[in-house]
Amino acid sequence: MNNRLHYIDNLRSLALLLGIVFHAALAYSPFFSNLWFTADPNTHFIFDYISHALHLFRMPLFFIIAGFCSALLIDKSNTNQFLRHRAKHILLPFMIFLPLSFAVYYHALSFGASIAKPTPPIFAVFQVIKEPVISTMHLWFLWNLFQFCVIFWLLNKSKLVSNKLDNFITHPVFLYCMLPILLTVSLIAQPIPFPAPDKLTPQLWSYGFYGSLYLVGASLFKKQNLLSTYQNYIWPLSGIATISIAAYFYLLPAAPTLEMVITAASAGEFTPTGHQHFLHVMVQTSCILSLTAVSILLGHRFLNNANRVSRAISDASYWVYLIHVPVLIYIQMPLINTALPALSKFIISVFLTLLIGQVSYLLLVKRTWLGLLLNGKKH
Repeated sequence: MNNRLHYIDNLRSLALLLGIVFHAALAYSPFFSNLWFTADPNTHFIFDYISHALHLFRMPLFFIIAGFCSALLIDKSNTNQFLRHRAKHILLPFMIFLPLSFAVYYHALSFGASIAKPTPPIFAVFQVIKEPVISTMHLWFLWNLFQFCVIFWLLNKSKLVSNKLDNFITHPVFLYCMLPILLTVSLIAQPIPFPAPDKLTPQLWSYGFYGSLYLVGASLFKKQNLLSTYQNYIWPLSGIATISIAAYFYLLPAAPTLEMVITAASAGEFTPTGHQHFLHVMVQTSCILSLTAVSILLGHRFLNNANRVSRAISDASYWVYLIHVPVLIYIQMPLINTALPALSKFIISVFLTLLIGQVSYLLLVKRTWLGLLLNGKKH
């Protein structure tokens, strides 16, 4: 009997692969034109909507799925085996790919600066900032996820994870009242859109935000029947998501100027203030929770099946995500010099990145030690 939870596999790979769409869209978004490495002079407002909308639910969805898979692993093995498994498949890839990513980013950005005409505005920031903070770049999710896994391991070792905790976290009072408050408080000191917690030092706001969603996913593993129960709420949640997104974009401030970016980079962070920011954060939380909930429920309904194509995409998604940002830089920098419309450049960059990622996985990763490191043994 095959009782594999295919919707979890498919949602996980979807969350990772949407990262390619998100990062590709940043290059053609007017809002992010002063913030992104490959900002193109040809922009279109549609990419503002794509980038912001994906940012609101993509990684929250990933961390809920990650928490779910953590509880599944402990249920299938034991607490100590769980930590060894997570160290091997999360911490070790992070330690291997972080220095490699530094080198590849440096070469890709140097290559881009030498050929792109005009050079993206963010390069002016690089010239001003003499002592940049060490970043974990797009690998931040691995570093944060391993921290959450260690905390989850400690909670299990100390017997603090129990049916009572699962019942509390999945109770409507927590999901509808306490969780929104917790996420809002965690994000209140962050700009909108909220940044990636990409520093090597632990980020407390990430613990409150992504860590809470991770625990929701872990508790959801023991309460999977709720996903069937909540299917009736897809339409109301979709209505809330639609209203929330409309309010989110209505309240969205003007795109940051280059001077603002330089000032923020010098200070190490943006410092949002004001009553409207508080209102915007509450609206943002509503967007995050409603969009993520709808994504999980739709995945549970429509993605709980497997075929060779979906399985191949799922297997390759981890590798593709690890390499996709440098690949996008190498592709999008030369496209700056062309007069193609923004939509054409976007399609080309996404297609080529997915193609390179999938082919390189099949040829260089799948049947090697690297494939074993990333995906484990295939049974």
